[in-house]
Amino acid sequence: MSRSNRSPMSIGCPACNATVSATLPPGPGIVETEAEPHPEDENRLRGTDARCRNCGHELELYFY
Repeated sequence: MSRSNRSPMSIGCPACNATVSATLPPGPGIVETEAEPHPEDENRLRGTDARCRNCGHELELYFY
């Protein structure tokens, strides 16, 4: 049995209020340590697109 590392997410379309389902890949989250600074890539905001199946509105989802 295979498992996906992607997290399911449901959000409302701002154009028509329909529910849009999307999946986000795993990420490190925001990592905070006081010992030493992190490379820029570790806490970089990433994004993905989703499209509403009801009206076609494109949504941009951002995550860490």
